[in-house]
Amino acid sequence: METEHIYVNGEEESIREVLKTAEAYAGELGIAEKESLRLRLLSEELIGLLSGITNDDYSAMFWIDGDKKKCFLHLAGNVKMTSRRREELLASARSGKNEAAKGIMGKLREMIATSVLVLDESAEIGALPIADFYNAGMDSLAYSTGQMTWSLAGYRSTLEDRMIDLDQTDAFEDREPWDELERSIIANLADDVRVSIRKDDVEIVVERAFGR
Repeated sequence: METEHIYVNGEEESIREVLKTAEAYAGELGIAEKESLRLRLLSEELIGLLSGITNDDYSAMFWIDGDKKKCFLHLAGNVKMTSRRREELLASARSGKNEAAKGIMGKLREMIATSVLVLDESAEIGALPIADFYNAGMDSLAYSTGQMTWSLAGYRSTLEDRMIDLDQTDAFEDREPWDELERSIIANLADDVRVSIRKDDVEIVVERAFGR
C-alpha cells in the first residue's frame, strides 16, 4: 500500500496534509490507535528535519508505503545551500555558530546541510563538527560514487561497539552520544532512518515495524 505523494514546502497547510495522510494510512491499515499516534509523531519528526535546516526554505515530497507489519515514511526534496547562505544562517544565531547541532535531530540537520555543501562545493567533511556523527553511520561505498548515505541503524551499531569497549566506564564524552540516542524520539520510535544525499537532492526514509 502506498499513499499519495504530498508536496511539502514548510507552510502549515502542507504540513497538515502530511499529518492527515499519516492518519488516513493508519486508518486504512486498521492498526492500533497507539501505532497510529506513533506514525503521526514520526511524520512530524521527519518533516521537522528539513524545516529546521534553511528556515523552511525547501521543497519536498512526502509519502508512506508498506503493510500491516512494517511501513516506510519517505521525504524526498531539494535543499538549497551555499557557503554564503550557510554563513547567513549561522550569523542569524546570537552566538554566530550553530548551537542547534545537539541531539540526534540537531545533528541530522547539521549533517544534511553540511553534506550538501561537501558534495556541491567539494568541501572537506573531516573538518566539520559532525564528522564523527556522520562517519559512525556512513555507507563508505555510497560516498565513493558521489552520494552520501547515512543510517541510524549503522550509527547505533557503531555506538554499541564503543560502549562495549568502554567496559562500563563513566567517560562523559564517550557516553553522551549514546545518551542522546536514548533521549531521542525518532531514535526510539524508528527502526532505522536512512539519509541519502546527492548534491542538493536529499531523501530521508524512516522505517517502522508495527507491534514491536
